[in-house]
Amino acid sequence: MRRIIPSPLFGVFLLNFPLSSFSSDNINKNDNNNNYGNSNRKTTEDLCGMYLAPSTIPGAGMGVFAGHRDIPRGDYLLTNDGDLVVPVYEMTNHVGHSKYNFLWEEYTWKAASYDGMNEEVDNVRHVKACSTGLGAAINCILPLVNVVDDYDNRRLGLSGIDIGISPDSTNSDGGNAANATTTLSVSSPGVGAFSPYHNRRWKAKRYIPAGMELYGNYGEGYFKTRSSSYGKVPLKKNYRKIDQLLKEYQRITTATTGSSSSTILSSELKKDLLIYLQNLSTIWKDSRNMNAIPQTDPLGDHAVVDWLLEQSGGSGMIHYNSSIRELDWLQEHGRCMDNIRDGISKIPHSGRGAFARRKILQGTIVAPAPLIQIPDREIFTVYGKKSQKINQEEDGNYDYDYKLVADHDKPVHHQLLLNYCFGHGESSLLLCPYGLMTSHINHDAINPNAMVVWSADDQMAHPEWREKPIEKWGTKAKAGLSFDFVALRNIERDEEITIDYGSEWEEAWQKHLQSYHDSDEMKDTNKDKLIKHHVPAFELNELVDLKLQTMEEGDYENQGLHLFCRGPYVEWYGAAGSLQNGGDHTLLVRVAGTKSQTTEIKRKDYSDWNNEEVYPCRIRQRYIPDSNNKEETKEGNDASYKYFVEVFERSDEIQQPWESSDTDEITNRRISSSTTTTQDFVWAVLFDVPRDAFYFKDQKNCRHHHQIRSFRHEMLVPDDIFPAFWRNKK
Repeated sequence: MRRIIPSPLFGVFLLNFPLSSFSSDNINKNDNNNNYGNSNRKTTEDLCGMYLAPSTIPGAGMGVFAGHRDIPRGDYLLTNDGDLVVPVYEMTNHVGHSKYNFLWEEYTWKAASYDGMNEEVDNVRHVKACSTGLGAAINCILPLVNVVDDYDNRRLGLSGIDIGISPDSTNSDGGNAANATTTLSVSSPGVGAFSPYHNRRWKAKRYIPAGMELYGNYGEGYFKTRSSSYGKVPLKKNYRKIDQLLKEYQRITTATTGSSSSTILSSELKKDLLIYLQNLSTIWKDSRNMNAIPQTDPLGDHAVVDWLLEQSGGSGMIHYNSSIRELDWLQEHGRCMDNIRDGISKIPHSGRGAFARRKILQGTIVAPAPLIQIPDREIFTVYGKKSQKINQEEDGNYDYDYKLVADHDKPVHHQLLLNYCFGHGESSLLLCPYGLMTSHINHDAINPNAMVVWSADDQMAHPEWREKPIEKWGTKAKAGLSFDFVALRNIERDEEITIDYGSEWEEAWQKHLQSYHDSDEMKDTNKDKLIKHHVPAFELNELVDLKLQTMEEGDYENQGLHLFCRGPYVEWYGAAGSLQNGGDHTLLVRVAGTKSQTTEIKRKDYSDWNNEEVYPCRIRQRYIPDSNNKEETKEGNDASYKYFVEVFERSDEIQQPWESSDTDEITNRRISSSTTTTQDFVWAVLFDVPRDAFYFKDQKNCRHHHQIRSFRHEMLVPDDIFPAFWRNKK
């Protein structure tokens, strides 16, 4: 699918239905007026709820259509199912602009809008969010956007990976088990091999009749920056201006031809004037306003314009009717997308899985999967870092500074997206599928119930690419190929869908299992172990009864985490007076080693996922408020603990430039040789702080999928269907 929206640049658009059926009732139906088809033949769950079929937008490839039911406004498109989202980070830093060719970029979404993405790397603008389901499949016509992203239901989690008690947990109270430290850990060879971001759900922005194409909102900025590809696509303000022009056209033609004796003249005059306006868009193709003038077939059909001006969407609704396909047509020319649903995989260490929503017969399509081509798999390589000396001229004198650049002699890992793509051992090509829940399909080398095959030629924009070398089409700015997942046998409802990823993948996975549990663990430092097995912040924040560690028991910063105190608690528990000048981010703190000398420092801004202020803090003591109560707390009542807390602000000052740098083998983070002075200014102490006052964040580059030891390998395209033209590796 190529993301294109219609405008007069693509030619005249037809109204597929008669004007009598093109009414506001089709758009603003009662939300409770659902049409689920003939229930005497099939239940709602048996009928396909979503199709992938040729888009109603010329040149856009495939589109997604509502299936055999109407979708009321506000309803979810699917029950409890959402996209998996894969973060791709710092690609230009690792690959360089000269080699950068990443078609996925046309399908990615703004990473900053996802909770937790700003904890991936230093700058969230260097992260791309690859939404592997509807987020990649749906097209966009700005005035007809009918589905919206439900931000509140996005999830971040380890998806079935157990969180256990670390064997290194200590008892700091001399045998008092009630106050023993509980260090949690994650021990799974699968962690870091799948994305923690999931459940990106979509709901109907307006009533969607059965058979209508689904349109998401790419945002006006998407089209403003792609005029060379799409032309001057009309925006919301352009449609408003054209509505004003058409209303003036109505006024002029009505006032000029208002006598009852000039009915024929009135119709002909309105037609000629409308044709004149419509022809303007063919003259000024670089005008968004002119491109918003509605085109009709035949030209000059003023009845359509009269109807459009009666609608709330005005001229922007011109393509509404043509965006609806007959269900019989979709069954013949489309492929059902919603045969599978999301769930926790039953396969150990696999994260999420795909399960049959309904019974799927042998030989039928489980799910379609359009493919995004990556001609050179090397762009997924993550490199170590090295310092590079650069010249700086100041007042005629040259000085030297240093910057970190990718060390292309030191490949250390691969992007997580590699695990979600198909490849072949004799080719540089990667084919990355997208589609409804297809990214959830896991591996079974012994008894898979599905396999991948090429889609029918009429379901691919460019089936001829299979007979051409990669260099002839690999860098095209559009996708043109597609797989189908096909059932190898009858698959029962709720059965997990699996395919065979290939013997090469299986061998790599077995080696990874061995290395994860082998004797190298004995060589790890304590910090290495903490990072390797650390529980990420997004899991810790969900554990409301977690018994938190004191600094003496273990510094969270050595576990890849940052600990914060929520803003309201900082004020409620005694620190309100420390915020100077009405909260202008200036803190008055005492200089260490002095009794009365103070200094002002600027406080950095930190916030949680709800944009509420949080403050760096650390726990000095954990206790039960009633000091006379020596009884052990009952199991599951850890929330009764209170904490003595220091709130601080950290000041980092680089004393001299560094001239060399290595990379941490665990996290791929920089180890700098510069001299840096770090000082924590404690500006408040809090007593009796409860568990829910605390908030965790992950340190940059510390999540499991950043760690070099996390598993990476592409799925394998079956050898018997992989074209000889693509085998470019000897």
